[in-house]
Amino acid sequence: MRTRIALVGASLFVGTTAGAAELRPHVEVDPLPFVRHGYGAQVGVRPSALHGVRLALASFMLDVPDLVTRFGGNEGFHARVRPSGALYALYYPYPHDSVAVGVSIRYLRLTYTHDERPDLETAVSQISPELVAGFQWHPTSLGFYLQPWMGLGVVAWQSREIVVGARAYTALPISPFFTVNLGWEWP
Repeated sequence: MRTRIALVGASLFVGTTAGAAELRPHVEVDPLPFVRHGYGAQVGVRPSALHGVRLALASFMLDVPDLVTRFGGNEGFHARVRPSGALYALYYPYPHDSVAVGVSIRYLRLTYTHDERPDLETAVSQISPELVAGFQWHPTSLGFYLQPWMGLGVVAWQSREIVVGARAYTALPISPFFTVNLGWEWP
């Protein structure tokens, strides 16, 4: 009986290990949102059948730096990204130490405030497609990596105009984003 249990356990482990190697799962954190009173995490897979394409789902929340919020004459505005999400499809031509290019679609939930009326806030939802480029560097063969990347997004849909009190927020036509993620991918 113990032999059968050991054989079944071993076959499950081997099957799981082989399956993981075929899918190449990954987990990733983005330190920037943690510094900005939030979080950023991502999980996904790079299936061998997709020849270098990695699919991922991310969740994040953060206070947007005032420097970014105030571009375009938006003095006095502050923004917070409430728990939001994104779906990524990135192409890596090489399995390790590779550039990455791709797209994402973000569902953003934002809250805006203004210095003139700190008692008021405006909540807005947005759908934003984004072009993404980066580089993934594996300093060891254990699967850990560092990935600086940038994105350029546009707002494709917004639930309402951004107005706080008598102040209207003017969004940039293209929103840039840059960060450095830390992650682990099945080696």
